[in-house]
Amino acid sequence: MSVDPADVLVSQRRWLARRRALPMEPTLRVGVSASFTAQPLETFLGAGLLDAGEEPAFAFADHNRIHQVCFDPDNTLGSVDLAVLLWRIEDMFTAALHRLLAEADNAAADSIVADSAHLGHVVGAFARTFHHPVLVGTPPTIAPLGLDLVDSSVTVDLDRVRAAACAAFLDALADSPARIVDLAAWERSLGLAHVHDPVKWITYRQPYTTRFWAVVGSHLTDAIVREKSPPPKCLVLDADNTLWGGVVGEVGLAGIELSSTFPGIAFQEFQWVLKRLHNRGVLLAVASKNTIDDVLDVFRHHDEMVLSPDDIAAWRVNWSPKSQNIREIAGELNVGEDALVLIDDSESELGEVRACLPRVRCLHVPEEIAELPLLLPTSGLFRNLRVSTEDRQRATMLRSERARKGATAGMTHEQFLASLELTVSYFAVEDQHVGRVTQLINKTNQFNLTTIRRTESDLRALIASGNHLVRGIRVSDRFGDYGLVGVVVLRRVDSSTWDIDTLLLSCRVLGRGLETAFIARIAADAGAAGAHRITARYIPTAKNTVVADLYPRHGFIDRGSGRFDATISAVSPVPPHITITR
Repeated sequence: MSVDPADVLVSQRRWLARRRALPMEPTLRVGVSASFTAQPLETFLGAGLLDAGEEPAFAFADHNRIHQVCFDPDNTLGSVDLAVLLWRIEDMFTAALHRLLAEADNAAADSIVADSAHLGHVVGAFARTFHHPVLVGTPPTIAPLGLDLVDSSVTVDLDRVRAAACAAFLDALADSPARIVDLAAWERSLGLAHVHDPVKWITYRQPYTTRFWAVVGSHLTDAIVREKSPPPKCLVLDADNTLWGGVVGEVGLAGIELSSTFPGIAFQEFQWVLKRLHNRGVLLAVASKNTIDDVLDVFRHHDEMVLSPDDIAAWRVNWSPKSQNIREIAGELNVGEDALVLIDDSESELGEVRACLPRVRCLHVPEEIAELPLLLPTSGLFRNLRVSTEDRQRATMLRSERARKGATAGMTHEQFLASLELTVSYFAVEDQHVGRVTQLINKTNQFNLTTIRRTESDLRALIASGNHLVRGIRVSDRFGDYGLVGVVVLRRVDSSTWDIDTLLLSCRVLGRGLETAFIARIAADAGAAGAHRITARYIPTAKNTVVADLYPRHGFIDRGSGRFDATISAVSPVPPHITITR
């Protein structure tokens, strides 16, 4: 990542102007603890968060107090909404590093690795109990003052120690909700020669150049924004001159450019980028003005293809306007238009989509085709992507849905439901479910009665609360597993009343009576907790009108102003075609 000095100056001026302006109530309080002096970060992280629509405020702990912050955040950081922890091996384990460098002491290397693991356990325990997001850096390149950073006789051994320490730290963090940010990658993006400032380190215990602080601020802003803004769900791909070079309808299967040599290798490497994203849960679709037989011939029979037909979740290969095809793809995959990214080599096609579907993001295939594999990595659209088990299984679930539709064609709706052999597993949400449940809470818009958004830390606090029940459902049928598709948060009002705070279902399971089964089981759960009455509310949005009458249809009385209530016995029962297990 190159940093223009003029951009650095603009960020500094913008943040200083904000500091001089009338005080605003912060929307995000960020606590920072580092093993070094990190106050220069405020300018660039502050400017980035301002651009992202936040009014940030910052609290900095004294340098090299990470353990103390983890053990006592209230007294070291105060009240904050998010914590950032950054550390370097040369600051945290200075004595051991000096022994390693001066005496080639292998025990010192072992000590650094063991202490890194201990730090990981401390940070992990903090992240589990903090109830707010925690972003923690991996240790960057070891660069103690006076070290020749191109002396291989030293740097190779230090890289080995850093790799072992980093692995031990990450292993200790593995089951915690802490978000990982990679300082070493950010150093590489700028170049080590532009990262370190030895004069500032000696003078202020501040190791980095202003340019590198700008890089750190930019990437931390992106990581923080990702907490609230999910990445796109689907890449819509043109075929000719995008997945391969040339027009297959004109040059035939043997004439297209797709190989392990240039220029075909650019398209092949691009397909590997797509394959990696697909394996991380990003859906792929094809929208091409072409003949379907020609396109499928390439997918099925070209020896150099990386993608297979099974990797593609939706096909629109025809001569219709691309915007129409993309609209249909969004409907078929049940995603919003803002969840789609179109990649095309034609500026006119991209322009038509921008005009008709302004919420669809558009990427143009580079004129220099060697740059094609870099198109998505440099876009940043999928940076800091968090992947759940359901994300990885999404394409398989879509294939199962196609099988359902094919096998039940011609049946009545009642016959269709009975044939599915639906089973609902209703369970208490635990730590291993938190990632997927948080994803559902923040992405589900249509079947979502209150649209209350929450972080993983918020959810863990509710699970630990004695006044809330957090439940989920998994659904399966004879064709396959839909995954974790429903969430409810119940809140105790008093000894006889529980309230439905949050109720949502993934839209891909609607129309099967599952909402009725879910509400029946929620009422039973509230009853088992001592309730005789259950209350609920509906907060309308532009997208959730489909559930406006949900509660009246299930035995609840409309009390006006979006409030509803029912006795436990009045709630609609589980439909006969659904089996519920716990």
